[in-house]
Amino acid sequence: MSTWVQITKYLILLLTLIPFAIFALIAGLVNRKSGWQVIRIWNRLFAYLFNIKLEIEFEGDAKDLDKGGVLVGLTQQSIIDPILAYAAINRHWLSIWNIEYAMIPFVGWVSWILGWVIVRQWANNSQHQLAKAANYASTGGLVYLSAEGKRSQDGSINPYKKGPAVMAIQAKTQIIPAYIHGSRNCLPYGEWKIKPGTVVCRILKPIDVSGMSYEDRDKVTEELIEIGAKEKLREPLYANP
Repeated sequence: MSTWVQITKYLILLLTLIPFAIFALIAGLVNRKSGWQVIRIWNRLFAYLFNIKLEIEFEGDAKDLDKGGVLVGLTQQSIIDPILAYAAINRHWLSIWNIEYAMIPFVGWVSWILGWVIVRQWANNSQHQLAKAANYASTGGLVYLSAEGKRSQDGSINPYKKGPAVMAIQAKTQIIPAYIHGSRNCLPYGEWKIKPGTVVCRILKPIDVSGMSYEDRDKVTEELIEIGAKEKLREPLYANP
């Protein structure tokens, strides 16, 4: 795909983002799920323009997501992962964002309206907001957290943080691991030209943390590490030609 074609597609997405965001803001004030669906339409437009085919696979029951819990991303292979995951997973979920990002015009405002948990870099505020997210997960909501905390530069899996395990234990809810295959082939770290391809979002079997305590956080994190390593071995099955 030529440079000018890429630039044209980026411009189309940029020009449509603002009206979509405004529509999502208005819809979200009435009903958060309606605003979420508006954003999903734009995300799917993104995938369509760059010829990215989205697929979703369930290792367990497709209804696992309906039970809520902590949805844990086992890897971040590309900067477009959040866009594609939001487009692929037909289930309203929240995440956690720093207030600096939430202040970005339109995009950040939408996350606020749609109920994303906004945290400031103050200990008391962060703890309060994270408790709010845990409560949402405990009542059947779905909260997304990244296990790594940052994007991989070379395709390897970064060390996992304990936050997802702690939140799930605190909420007394299930952990639902998720792994995105193929996004790095479409847009590797450090590049801006997006290549066509197939991206598969794998929703893996839930981890039951009921009855566990804060002292079990290392055990749960180790289980996530094992699941992530095992899923990474499947990457060649999803390699784009």
